[in-house]
Amino acid sequence: MNLTFSAHALNRCLERDISLQRVADAILAGTMEGYGDRRILTHGRLRVVAVVQDNSCFVVTAFRLPNQNPKRHIQKQRARIRRFQRERR
Repeated sequence: MNLTFSAHALNRCLERDISLQRVADAILAGTMEGYGDRRILTHGRLRVVAVVQDNSCFVVTAFRLPNQNPKRHIQKQRARIRRFQRERR
C-alpha cells in the first residue's frame, strides 16, 4: 500500500509524539469508519484521518483520544444532572 503523509499530519505526529510506524499499524490493523470521502481509522486510542483510494492512502492527521477513567466519567455525568436539577427548582 502506498502511504503518503500531508505536511499537517507530519507536524501533528511530531507534536503529539506519534510514530509513523504506529500510524501505519493503525491503517493496516485498525477499524474503519466513513466520514464523507475521508476515513477515520481507529487503533486503540489512536485515530488516523485519511483518504483511502484503491492501493493508496493519504494521511490527513493523527491524534490520540484522552485517557478517560469510566468511573470519573460517571461522576461528572451525575454532577451535571444534579446541577441541572438544582437550576430547574
